[in-house]
Amino acid sequence: MIKYGVIVLLVLTGCAKVVAPSGGPEDKSSPEVVSVFPEPGHVDSIPGEVRILFSERIRLSMADVQIYPEQAGEVIIRDKEIDISANPDEGLLIVNISSNLEDVRGNSAANPVNLVWNSIPEDSFATADVTLLRHGEGSITSNARCEFYLLPDTTTPRITYYPDTTGLVHAGWLSSGDYKIISYEDIDQSRSWDPEREPGTSNEISLPSGELIELAMTMTIIDSIGPRVYDLLVLDSWHLEVLWNEQIKIDADDFELVNITGPDSMPVDIYGVSLSSGRSSTGRMTVFTEQLSDTLYSFSIQGVQDLAGNPSLADTLEFWATDSLPSAKLAVQSAYPADGGVQIPPLGPFFISFSDWVDQSAISLLYSVTRVADSTVVTGDFLRTSATAFTFIPHSDLLGDRQYRIDLNSGYVSLQGDSLKGESWTFTPAWSQRPGSVSGTVSGTGAAVVTMVVAPAGSDGEIQTAVFAPGAYSFAEVPGGRYTVSVFVDWNSDSTWNPGEPYGAWPGVVEVFPGIETEGINIQVVP
Repeated sequence: MIKYGVIVLLVLTGCAKVVAPSGGPEDKSSPEVVSVFPEPGHVDSIPGEVRILFSERIRLSMADVQIYPEQAGEVIIRDKEIDISANPDEGLLIVNISSNLEDVRGNSAANPVNLVWNSIPEDSFATADVTLLRHGEGSITSNARCEFYLLPDTTTPRITYYPDTTGLVHAGWLSSGDYKIISYEDIDQSRSWDPEREPGTSNEISLPSGELIELAMTMTIIDSIGPRVYDLLVLDSWHLEVLWNEQIKIDADDFELVNITGPDSMPVDIYGVSLSSGRSSTGRMTVFTEQLSDTLYSFSIQGVQDLAGNPSLADTLEFWATDSLPSAKLAVQSAYPADGGVQIPPLGPFFISFSDWVDQSAISLLYSVTRVADSTVVTGDFLRTSATAFTFIPHSDLLGDRQYRIDLNSGYVSLQGDSLKGESWTFTPAWSQRPGSVSGTVSGTGAAVVTMVVAPAGSDGEIQTAVFAPGAYSFAEVPGGRYTVSVFVDWNSDSTWNPGEPYGAWPGVVEVFPGIETEGINIQVVP
């Protein structure tokens, strides 16, 4: 039986407001499908009635519920249900619900819902996996659509699919034939692509039955107009949210583009700006400031770029600040490597982010990376990547198969007076691909040359051989790792040690470190 998947993620950041206590926790859960009747999959006959029940009341346009075949049914949305009256005649019923689905509090389902009932074998159809990309590396919004037109018809899409949060459109159950695919962000909700105002692209492909075709489509727009601010929200005394009419891109130093002055015309300190999380058709920018008072301020900004690189013109707004506290205390939001991580890249970079802006110079004194065995502190560069995130890049490769510890010591106090608690993570790096070398002397034989073998000890890797004259040697270009080192006189020139050929070996395991020469590996050859 064909199973269906419903993936629901909460990724929209709500517009925080100061309100009276509601008497209970704020609803931040996404609407979820709790039942579908009848159950999707392979069936003897296509159902005439379908009922989809959600975990809570929903808001959704009927235009965001696509049925194939298009003439197969009628859609009714009410309270927690979507009811479909179907009359398909092709042995197939598909219901696609876009990620514009929200509950009554605006929490988004984020990913689309795809349901299929079929009485025809699946291998009679073709499948297309379309990866949608945005020119300028922007995220794919919840308004994105991927329409499949069965040629020669280019007026009415045969079926419409919606991308998930990664931008992937998994379009199955397509009859074989030649298709035109149009992918675009339906910003005006017209269900038609306006190339001059909406990012999009088109392509033509041939889909044979029983095959999977994979392709990538980059949506772009001919755009020469910069982004524009259309609203400003006061989140609390330290945070503002600026809403733009399109997606924007922000660098760590773009806080210099913002200016805020109080009623005394004195400038307000701006500490940083960052993009708010959320799968939205508009840009959301958080501004981190010094504490604001309950009074009128003037906000101005210019030079913020959209995804096409067009800068915004100067824009000024007035707003009334609030003296409220943030809804959440300062905490570590994410860190890499995670505690217990293995095979971590030995040269990093490592990351740490916080739930709020933190001072770089202060937090860098509390952040450290240490090799556990000998308490060696790793030197490196601690760099800001955004208003709330940093990266640490070691100056040299960490040693493979050694345990390291990241410490974030306590002692930092946020602008709001929150104390950051100390935390620690341990991890184990992979061996570096940067080579080291082995050196020493070979003695005990009068042969003109000897063959040296460097073989991995208890780990994956290639056996390396080289020919040296007895005496001092240096075996270069050895990848970091643990090795056995042996020498023999190759009398029959077959590059393999045979019984009777003089032989010698280092008595233990040799550790080769990236970029370092392991010295003193002296080997005596015995008859």
